[in-house]
Amino acid sequence: MSRFQGRSFLITGASSGIGKACVERLAGEGARLVLVARQPDRLQDVARQLPGEGHLALPCDVSDEAAVAKLMDAIRASVPEIHGLVHCAGIHWLRPLALTDSAALLVMLQSHVMSSLAVTRALISKRLAAKDGVSVVWLSSAAALRGESATVAYAAAKGAMISAARALAVELARRKIRVNIIAPGVVKTPQSEVFLAGLPPEQVQAITNDHLLGLGAPEDVAGAVAFLLSADARWITGTTLVVDGGLTVH
Repeated sequence: MSRFQGRSFLITGASSGIGKACVERLAGEGARLVLVARQPDRLQDVARQLPGEGHLALPCDVSDEAAVAKLMDAIRASVPEIHGLVHCAGIHWLRPLALTDSAALLVMLQSHVMSSLAVTRALISKRLAAKDGVSVVWLSSAAALRGESATVAYAAAKGAMISAARALAVELARRKIRVNIIAPGVVKTPQSEVFLAGLPPEQVQAITNDHLLGLGAPEDVAGAVAFLLSADARWITGTTLVVDGGLTVH
């Protein structure tokens, strides 16, 4: 398919996991991509392997608001407008409330909530948003919808993203900007492998069993992202699309 021919998308967290699967899916459908992640070498490796031309690989820590402003200036120098933003960047760790002080909570909020807002705000304020409309997709988590121990900071941050996206969908609709959330279950990525490796085997098996369709692959989420970026989703905004293999239905 080439449904994204002539469209430009900005993807954060593009060097691995779900972000990498998204850039591969979108480039395969003709999109021009701006890839953003913290590690330059890995980012360049991903960009070199993509089909198509004109892709940009721009290292940036999107939790740093000043760095995000510079990032948008660099994009403007090469890309006239952005038709979609996919925000995949973020950290994850397990920590019970007794070990979650204010500093740890702020780190988690900065990584997810503040970075989502900073990237979206900068995209708009730098006048990179395409005049015919923009689709903004933030990656939240099923952890925001289903209680689990030792996830209080992560769940709080991911839940805040859902609330913020709903508010922004109302605020930005008049500017033809749609804002939606994808809430994945546990997906087999390098980040989740580290998380699962720290658990006893019986707990890993329990997590797997909780997903009625098994653990997900990054490509499962990338397909949902492509849908929300496409014209097929032009009448969808302010919603949370749960892509979790049945995790949250029981």
